[in-house]
Amino acid sequence: MATSMPKQVNMESTRLCTECGRQFQSRSGHSRHIRQHKGQAPYRCCGKMFFDKDKLKMHRNHIHEEAASEACFQCGKLIATRQQVTKHMAVVHNANSENFTCDTCGANYTSKQGLQDHTASRAAHACHCGKEYRHATNLYRHKKSTKH
Repeated sequence: MATSMPKQVNMESTRLCTECGRQFQSRSGHSRHIRQHKGQAPYRCCGKMFFDKDKLKMHRNHIHEEAASEACFQCGKLIATRQQVTKHMAVVHNANSENFTCDTCGANYTSKQGLQDHTASRAAHACHCGKEYRHATNLYRHKKSTKH
């Protein structure tokens, strides 16, 4: 079982949604999330709105029975999106044999992102009033809901 040293999450590089306080490490994820708040879905099908192309492809495959365009490299099963193929490989074929372990508590994760999310959630976020939160989102909501 391979273990990997956790990458330190740079909290300054995260992007915070000013609407709900959710944090994002990628600019594209943050932008997609903001479009959801604004109701700006660039993809539409049969009256439904989709904020990213993969979700539209999954909808068309599942609801309209359009042919899945991606194939599993190992078994050949047709799947709607590359992202779903990756998930299929990890779950069905146990392709993600690398585990990521938290040095502090020993929790294991199958993805680097899972470990990074865990590490970020363990950090304390404190308000000047003395309240502390494990998640920056909760601190953001606290500050927004109380008068400081």
